[in-house]
Amino acid sequence: MTFSPPAHALTVLIVDDSAFMRASLKHIVGATPGYAVIGEAGDGRAAVEAIRRLRPDIVTLDIDMPVLDGIGVLKAIRPAAGVAPLVVMVSAFTTQGADLTLTALGLGAIDFVPKASEHFKTDLAQVGDLLRSKLATAAAVLTGRDRLPHPPASCTAPARSAAAHPAAAHPAATPPAPRPAPARGPADIVVIASSTGGPQTLPEVLRPLCPCPAPVVVAQHIPAMFSRSLAASLAAALGVAVVEAEDGMALAAGTVHILPGGCNGEIQRLRPGVFAIRLSEGGNAVHRPNADILFRSAALSARRPVAAILSGMGSDGTEGARALAQRGCTVLAQTPESAVIWGMPRAAIDAGIVAEVLDPADLGRRLAMLTGKAP
Repeated sequence: MTFSPPAHALTVLIVDDSAFMRASLKHIVGATPGYAVIGEAGDGRAAVEAIRRLRPDIVTLDIDMPVLDGIGVLKAIRPAAGVAPLVVMVSAFTTQGADLTLTALGLGAIDFVPKASEHFKTDLAQVGDLLRSKLATAAAVLTGRDRLPHPPASCTAPARSAAAHPAAAHPAATPPAPRPAPARGPADIVVIASSTGGPQTLPEVLRPLCPCPAPVVVAQHIPAMFSRSLAASLAAALGVAVVEAEDGMALAAGTVHILPGGCNGEIQRLRPGVFAIRLSEGGNAVHRPNADILFRSAALSARRPVAAILSGMGSDGTEGARALAQRGCTVLAQTPESAVIWGMPRAAIDAGIVAEVLDPADLGRRLAMLTGKAP
């Protein structure tokens, strides 16, 4: 089924084998200014045909469908470089659904919305709130609102020379204030902020870094249950220890600790060079896990922390990174062309607190150098 969208609206194709869910998503999208449903499909094969025929800007895509599942749809449209729509997965809130959603992100989906399953019920108001936020993310990508009109030279230079260009040279950045000299020696902990685009980017960053001589803690904006699947996926892809953090867990060198979805994490110093993680579900933070909270705790607890801010919408991580920069600690950020959404890195760069802007692999190599990892 197809529809005629109003002019200037971003077009959305709804794909789900549930007629009720298609109607619900159609209502949510139709009630969101700036977007229009251009069509719907009840199975994967019909979805591929509709994508090729209608060329929507955005697709909401179910995973578990007859004829061809959502993973098959992504594989079918992936080769069409330059014409493929942005895809937001609408996935069942189950362990299997979480695993498949992470696979979908690796195949090009930009984000996901968890929906009800037989074990987890969620109301449509919550689905609507989440979907509208993901549509806004897609709109930012499509319109380039998270990018600079002219990317800075430090971001467009060849990767090998990117480290030679401090982010303070960014034309929109505030000149950094004088900072104290950092404590000498290798970094004793690595903290990473990540949101939309993070599950796709983290393997590129962590591969040259791990196994890391210092503990690594990641605040990835992700719902509960999905964080455990993310940890398992990264462990399988990298062949190193990646765990979902637990309250009171000692942070181990050589291990990547993923903060649980829905929880904030703070680093606690047990004794010099030895840390634990404290988790909490309260607070007023919009995103949980919250990178600002993690970064501030690193600034208070560690002697030589180092931070990286990866792809994501908004500015989470900037205020926490400011606390690190005020101590003279190194803050790195991802380049615009390599990020799905450059909002979080750009916010920190514009605040004048980022030392270097690097592609993911170079960012991982720089972190490895800062932690004293042998080449």
